[in-house]
Amino acid sequence: MNIDHAKEIFDRLYPEWVKNKDRIETEQDARFQVIDCILTEVLGWNRNDIKTEPHIESGFIDYLLSSAGRGRLIVEAKRINKLLVDTKNPRYASYKVSGPALQSARDGLEQAKRYCLDTAVPFAALTTGFEWIGFWALRTDGKPPTEGKAIVFPDLQSIKEHFAEFYDLFSREGVLTSLYQVRIHEAEGLQIQQADVLEPVIQKSEFRLLHKTSLAADLESIFRQFFSTMTGENDPNMLAQCFVASKESREADMSLEKITRNLINRVDVVESGDGNELESHIRSAVARERGEFVLIIGNKGAGKSTFIDRFFRLVLERKLRDHCLLVRIDLADSDGDLIKVTQWLTERAKQEIERALFKKGTPTYEKLQGIFYSDYERWKYGEHKFLYERDKSAFKERFGNHIDRIVNEQPEIYVSRLLKHAVSSRKLMPCVVFDNTDHFPQMYQEQVFQYAQSLYRSVFSFVICPITDRTIWQLSKSGPLQSYDTSSFYLPVPSTKEVLAKRVSYLKSKIDAESKKDKADYMLTKGMRLTIQDIGAFAASIDDIFVKTEFVSRMVGWLSNHDIRRSLKISQRIITSPIVSIDELIKAYVTQDSHGIPRMRIAQALLFGDYNQFNQEANEYVLNVFAVEPEHSTSPLLKMSMLRVLLDREFGAVNVESAYMSVEDLQNYFEPCGVDRKIVKRCLGQLLNYRLVEPYDPTEQLVHEELRIRIMHSGQIHHEFAQRNFVYIQSMALTTPMRDRGVVDEISSILQGRRRLERENWDRIRKSFMEYVLAEDAVTISLPSLEMYASQHAMRGELKKRWTHD
Repeated sequence: MNIDHAKEIFDRLYPEWVKNKDRIETEQDARFQVIDCILTEVLGWNRNDIKTEPHIESGFIDYLLSSAGRGRLIVEAKRINKLLVDTKNPRYASYKVSGPALQSARDGLEQAKRYCLDTAVPFAALTTGFEWIGFWALRTDGKPPTEGKAIVFPDLQSIKEHFAEFYDLFSREGVLTSLYQVRIHEAEGLQIQQADVLEPVIQKSEFRLLHKTSLAADLESIFRQFFSTMTGENDPNMLAQCFVASKESREADMSLEKITRNLINRVDVVESGDGNELESHIRSAVARERGEFVLIIGNKGAGKSTFIDRFFRLVLERKLRDHCLLVRIDLADSDGDLIKVTQWLTERAKQEIERALFKKGTPTYEKLQGIFYSDYERWKYGEHKFLYERDKSAFKERFGNHIDRIVNEQPEIYVSRLLKHAVSSRKLMPCVVFDNTDHFPQMYQEQVFQYAQSLYRSVFSFVICPITDRTIWQLSKSGPLQSYDTSSFYLPVPSTKEVLAKRVSYLKSKIDAESKKDKADYMLTKGMRLTIQDIGAFAASIDDIFVKTEFVSRMVGWLSNHDIRRSLKISQRIITSPIVSIDELIKAYVTQDSHGIPRMRIAQALLFGDYNQFNQEANEYVLNVFAVEPEHSTSPLLKMSMLRVLLDREFGAVNVESAYMSVEDLQNYFEPCGVDRKIVKRCLGQLLNYRLVEPYDPTEQLVHEELRIRIMHSGQIHHEFAQRNFVYIQSMALTTPMRDRGVVDEISSILQGRRRLERENWDRIRKSFMEYVLAEDAVTISLPSLEMYASQHAMRGELKKRWTHD
């Protein structure tokens, strides 16, 4: 659910509510016809998270809305003829809770307040279905609730005109992110937030793009094409050939081939039948025979889709492959509409099966007649016998209309008939792959899984679902996986180094010596001229050198979280950056040794890209973990502290599930340190955006208390950068906005007048910056002297020892 979709639903239901208003008399009428619908369909609350009439000490609550087992919103309903707002102003507005405009609502607000007190729920709604009042019942800012403002929507028209405010206040999304506090603070006149003046050593105006030589410009174009080719998006053969096999994948290959062979043998039985009667009996038996349902389990980047494609194209022997009807339904093309998922799957299955079975992707009338042969025979000798005998053309036309109705009005029957036709008439074993299901929320995945199961149970088939280990855990705990038998195979994520090395080698082998471009001449430094006969081969060789370098391949792999596409983009960023000089590239190319390119240059190329300094706005892979926001002043070490907590959780995890930690637990961890809960959320939002941490549900985009997160490899290497990488620290020292102008001036004075700084100058810069960071941390965070915080103390001690020593 999102606000745009919610508004569409509200606008669709609005006329019906207005039309039926006079017929809604009792509180039960209002709840059943309006309130229930608004809460679930418009505001996105799940029905299983809503309790009606739960009994507590203060009475019976009309609605208690929860999430992750915690109460979030109290809704007190009143009959429609009960006046809530005394003013005749028909507009959306805010009024003092104890003021004259809400005198008639006072009893209802007090009742809601008691319910909130008993359940520890801070926010409540008082409503008739048409009038809505938002009330902050348990305030945390020291203001008595009766002295605060309530936000009032006097009718549905006011909701329609101010839907964003209504959605922020009462939607599941808005309540979980405490947007009601923001809206009420605004209503009470809070417009200005405290903000610090932060200033970096190097201003944004001093950032500039570096000049590129003609060779660098040509190389950038070649590398862009080279890396684009390496993604394999337009070369499935490369993906299959370059798949990094593991012990698990080899075992899966053998098991899948055995399953395929056994299933195809069942189809082959049909060919050996003697006589029509026996053949018919066997066909019926085959149609009723269960096929196989297989799960290919692996994290993102494990190559699940590539594994399946490679299996059918390269691993499975040709004789068996020719007996397979491969149908791939790519869920990545779906719009994700939960309501229409079954319809979408059926339509896509119909298209893919027709494409696989028929030359032009469309069956002829004669083919359709064969697919619906049992219907044709029934019509011929049954209901339409006399039409057939009198006018065969009219009979066929009417039968065509019958097929057309099934294809368009009952496509699920048509899909089933197509698959049965493939088995009985074509002697093919349907292999249906539901790919990329893990791009969607759990409820959507469950619907796809149920659909796949229904197909598997109705038609003899081999159904394959690639799925992440996290998703399989979710479905096994609370989803349909509990009810069905499946075969599962696990694929581990291969190292980025192995994947890139295979792809580089593959592409280099395809470079045809006879198709070399005309030689190109380039002027290097000191008047030297270089002639390159084949710049494409040069690009491939350079990348090969980088891939073989352990330091580079690990850094690229971890920053990309082993996502091959991101790995390639990071590699391209490094190699094409002007920071890495052409002379150094040539030296590495000639000597086939990457040690000719200093590590410092590689790190700078990663951080700077095409600029002369680290520019956060132009770097989507590396995050400045020390930066703070002016309006949310906190410790420069808060993000590092969060990464440290999540690292502790990761290292101590006994399984995938226990490696995740809820946002609320992180808030509870840092609250005794004096860190505001909202600041924890904002920092986590930045870590999520830069993929240093991942949510348990990959589709989650909002940071709320029940969200569960885990540190990723990118977070681990960022933690390592801050602890050990001097290029990272000195780059952040020059570009991090700071509160202490004295530190800014001190570092600026070291930079001034020195075109090339000596090592001791950079040592002074790193020391000044880290002393500032630790001093700010000591002022803004107070770490308890408890075992739970031992690693936090240790992390700060390591930073101090590493960067501030004399």
